[in-house]
Amino acid sequence: MTTTVPSPNAVDGCFLSYERDEPRFRPYVGAVLEVTGSCPGPGPVREQIAERVGRMPSLACKVTRQGRRTVWELDPGFDPRRHVHEIVVEDGLPSLGRAVDALLGEPIGAGAPRWGVWLIHGYSPDGYALFYRAHHAAQDGQAVLDALTALFGVGPAVPPRQAMDDAPGGRGTGGARDPLAWVRNIPARAIAQNAADTVRGLRSTLTWAPHRPLTGRTRLLSAAVPVSWPRDVAKALGATPNDVCLAALAEAVRDWVPAEWRARPGRGRELHVGMPVSLRRPEERFAVGNRVSAVRVPLSYWAKSPAARVVAVARATRRVRTEGMRRVLRAQLECFPDWLVYRFVRQSCAASSAVDTSGLLRVPRRLAVGADPVEGVVPTLFLHGDHLFAVSFLSYQGRVRVSFTVDRALDDVGDLAALWAGAVERLWRDVTVGPADPLGPAGHARPAGHAGHASHSDSYASRTGENS
Repeated sequence: MTTTVPSPNAVDGCFLSYERDEPRFRPYVGAVLEVTGSCPGPGPVREQIAERVGRMPSLACKVTRQGRRTVWELDPGFDPRRHVHEIVVEDGLPSLGRAVDALLGEPIGAGAPRWGVWLIHGYSPDGYALFYRAHHAAQDGQAVLDALTALFGVGPAVPPRQAMDDAPGGRGTGGARDPLAWVRNIPARAIAQNAADTVRGLRSTLTWAPHRPLTGRTRLLSAAVPVSWPRDVAKALGATPNDVCLAALAEAVRDWVPAEWRARPGRGRELHVGMPVSLRRPEERFAVGNRVSAVRVPLSYWAKSPAARVVAVARATRRVRTEGMRRVLRAQLECFPDWLVYRFVRQSCAASSAVDTSGLLRVPRRLAVGADPVEGVVPTLFLHGDHLFAVSFLSYQGRVRVSFTVDRALDDVGDLAALWAGAVERLWRDVTVGPADPLGPAGHARPAGHAGHASHSDSYASRTGENS
């Protein structure tokens, strides 16, 4: 099965060039796996990864130069055991949070495939963590989840499909083809909509002036809610769980922004997110590099009610999820020159472009390290430019987890993750139970089988003793 491509695509190249031009930029994506059990030490972890790495062949690929070209190729000296690192910490859960925050800013060397697993233990006798990190040039969010499933998934390996590059008449070099035939079949309406979105994307989104310099150092905040909450709201309002997560994000930001932060000029300006759209075909599951684009989506920040905001967000995202739009975005990924894509990426480093988000991703299988179950998965993103925070959403084993990567200059502002979890819970109660009687002594009724907010949303920072 072919696992390499002749050269990084335009998005891959952008992240490589951006890192070269901004040495402090850390374009890494990943996830913290919270494992229950007594830590086995790095040896068994290395052996499990070495045994399973063949399930994700692209993990053996690295970026090299061939003459004037940058290319992906298999690393002839690849040893997956060297990609596992050990960090021993003490002082209980607070030290886990500090270790994770420190790793967010650590570079991964360019001489080998740019991913790694950090085993963090010593903070608890019956728990430990694995922090999987990968360079965004090599892996997008879906590829990160595929890597986690390959290395730690319970059950048999996912069988590879025939690569399209190897199929007769495919898009590779092995068959006769018309390279523009699939582009010609893109609906004109989708092209026009995409062009309009691009023009609108030049307008500034809503942003604020915190009146303090950003540090460039980041911190991870996370919280979780039952997966049934966004699912129930989505079903009732004709939306998707991702729409509910985004609407709750807008409400959380409204509660989080201090009154003294003045919004930058622009009356009625809307808050937008750059919503990722996966362009990965089934046969590209093990391909190295990015198969993703993004479309700017308004969050109806000024909506009168949370439910109305969900409906408005659903209306905005519905057109993005069409196959026609995916084909337009795929055409851009494959046909736009590198310099133009790089210009778009660098433009996005301004906070006035849009909030960075992963969208709602799902880990489809149970994960484990040996016999030790992975109880929680916390996704991680990165900050760039003058963004205040980035946000990720992830569904795993009956819970939806949100994580915010926040600049440390904002440590005293508040816990965005806890605010998001509270916004989801209020939405769920309003939609499934009905608004609370303001004259009643108990507020919202609590249906049988559901505990209160505090037990269902556990902030990552507060669990590690790092909450402001």
